[in-house]
Amino acid sequence: MNVSLQAVIDAIKNGADTVDKVGKVTGAGTGTDCGKCKSLIANIIELGR
Repeated sequence: MNVSLQAVIDAIKNGADTVDKVGKVTGAGTGTDCGKCKSLIANIIELGR
């Protein structure tokens, strides 16, 4: 699944404050062969704090 960086940022701005919450909103990191982006999402969340 291709999820844009903007979609992840928007999800975080709208209250998704964990990798799992971002995944539920955007689908990022939820595919069967996916998961490598989870550390990137965690970094984006941390940078936003």
